[in-house]
Amino acid sequence: MLIVRRISRGVADHFPIRVSEWVMVHPTFWMGVALMAQPDIFDSSPSFAELARWADERVWSSIAILCAFIRFTALMVNGTFRGFTKSPHLRAFASFVGVAFWSQVTLGFAIAAGAGEGAWTAVAVHSTLLLLELVNVHRSFSDIGKSAR
Repeated sequence: MLIVRRISRGVADHFPIRVSEWVMVHPTFWMGVALMAQPDIFDSSPSFAELARWADERVWSSIAILCAFIRFTALMVNGTFRGFTKSPHLRAFASFVGVAFWSQVTLGFAIAAGAGEGAWTAVAVHSTLLLLELVNVHRSFSDIGKSAR
């Protein structure tokens, strides 16, 4: 019971300053669930044409859920265990994983849209998620710098 209390206190204490990182768990996880629940989703819109050329829904689903799990784990550890000084490094790693995922999704939609096969709205929305991940990378490295002093 003590570990649950410690984790919940660590999350509650850091949630306000990590809100953008917590927010990114949501679209990443639910993108994975949507791809898993609808295994023919790539056939539903030409916007997915390029992503479908790279891998199928099952692979993309697994990658998205893994990314969400990495982020969730990093945020659970963050600030929970005072002796563990590498939590900003874990958060930075999770943010880089998020950048890698959302950059590929955005690029896939951009290529499809540029080829006239997809909608530019998909690029607009997913590039916003990418930008938020880049902000998270910056914040994590800022925290690494502060902890090094």
